[in-house]
Amino acid sequence: MRHLVISSALLAAISVPASAQNTFCSESFDYSPGASVHNQAGGTGWSNAWWSDFSSMSGMDVFSPGFDAVGHKGQVLVEYEGAYRKPDVTLALSLDDGGVMGKDGGIAWISFFAVRPAGNQDQFGGISLYEQFVGEKLFIGSPWMSGEWGLGVPGVGDFPVAGTSCDVLTNLVVRIDFLPGDERVRLYINPAVPFPVSGEVLDMTVPDFRFNEVGLRSGGSTAVGAPYVGGYEFDVINISEGEAAQNSGASDCDCSGATGNCSTVGGPDRGCPNSNANGLGAQLTGSGHAAISADTFSLAVMDAAPVKPGLIFSGDVSFGPGGIGTVPDNAGLLCVGGATRRGAVVITDANGAASFPDFQGAPYSSSDIVGVGVAVSYTYWFRDPNTAGGCVGDSASSDFNFSNGWTVTWE
Repeated sequence: MRHLVISSALLAAISVPASAQNTFCSESFDYSPGASVHNQAGGTGWSNAWWSDFSSMSGMDVFSPGFDAVGHKGQVLVEYEGAYRKPDVTLALSLDDGGVMGKDGGIAWISFFAVRPAGNQDQFGGISLYEQFVGEKLFIGSPWMSGEWGLGVPGVGDFPVAGTSCDVLTNLVVRIDFLPGDERVRLYINPAVPFPVSGEVLDMTVPDFRFNEVGLRSGGSTAVGAPYVGGYEFDVINISEGEAAQNSGASDCDCSGATGNCSTVGGPDRGCPNSNANGLGAQLTGSGHAAISADTFSLAVMDAAPVKPGLIFSGDVSFGPGGIGTVPDNAGLLCVGGATRRGAVVITDANGAASFPDFQGAPYSSSDIVGVGVAVSYTYWFRDPNTAGGCVGDSASSDFNFSNGWTVTWE
């Protein structure tokens, strides 16, 4: 970035338990329209008020309407400056590295709405992350002279995203993974959820950094001696921490609505009743993240026939929600079809439980029917010679049964 003057006043950071997200710091500019943001202390999770005073000139004022239903919005009024503020580091302990954000293993999220308003020609605008009195570490917004959204990394370069426009109101979301050594930064444009797990438009490694201040900044349009007419507008600033939700899939086929011995005994999302003493249907669930680039996906079954062999049966077609009945020699309903693959055989324990951390000794993503954007369905197919009556009218001699179906769309 150019013209990113080091200032004293503000930080953006994030913190939360490893498996959830916690938005601990926010600002919606719920102040009187026309007021300067200088010394305003609204919002939540900040350790000080906004600092926005440059030689007795307001660097950012409040205007109406805002970009959401709460409060108003802020607009930069002093070129190359704006407003600065620091979050409360004590609310982000998982990121706290001696009073600055960036502890290895922490995950930070910065999100906000921004736009270059109609008629404005500022050459950059966005939020800068600073280590106060040290310098700018990361810029999130429209990099210098790009007219597009992207990232700026001091000492490395600017990275605009082709096809985006700073003249269109946009929700920018950045995830920062603080790692030993360099950090991983991902940028999302108008994501459907606050903490996305896919769809990043930039995914890059940046030099190791810490930060404890944020600055809302804009500039680059004023000719020498001409008055500055205002810059970028900002609203709905949120600072959060924690891991994004895992893409683990969901049950989409069970034994409900079938005939004979089928039922929803024990609740939905189960297969048909089997020889397990508790009379329940086998229940298959997924966990972890089904992403080809970072596959931690696994499956587990409970309440299947005890001490019996079975395997994961996968396919690229789901027969949910009711499955296919009258499968020869099976007491349950088949939920999976299309191009099918079989995993390794595993014997359940005395309670009818088994886990499947991989598929045929390799990650699930290694299967040839798995691909980015492909929905793959799974079921547990197991030996069950003692089922008392078939779910779909089969005789008591049925030798096998199925769990519910579990489908995940791979990233």
